[in-house]
Amino acid sequence: MEESLVIRPATAADAPAVAALLTDFNGEPTDAAASARRMAAMEGTETVLLALRGGAAVGLCSLRVVPFLSADHPYAEVTELYVAPQHRRQGIARRLMAEAEALARAKGAPAVYLLTGFRNETAQAFYRSIGYGDYALAMRRRLV
Repeated sequence: MEESLVIRPATAADAPAVAALLTDFNGEPTDAAASARRMAAMEGTETVLLALRGGAAVGLCSLRVVPFLSADHPYAEVTELYVAPQHRRQGIARRLMAEAEALARAKGAPAVYLLTGFRNETAQAFYRSIGYGDYALAMRRRLV
């Protein structure tokens, strides 16, 4: 029997699980203390949603909702989406995104934005399959 999937906001107690998922996602070590510190700093602005199967964290999605100078409604952006490789293609990313969208809607955002790499065709295909489309070109300038 397949264990049910639970999606809920991460708490400080989830920092070790968040750190492990971020380490896998970014390919750079992240420790629990750093994750706890970052999650505390984001409080009220960004929410980390955890996907748990059998009590184990198998994915995460982070949603930032902030005031928007150009409008009377907030701006919502998915800043991170990751599902552990052995749990992919099981609808987890789709469920995480649905929860993020519901949270954005509840906070008054009329749309959700996200960025993904030009070469990350797998992610692009996924986002398109759930209704996202090209919107703008993101640019950056490194300061350090």
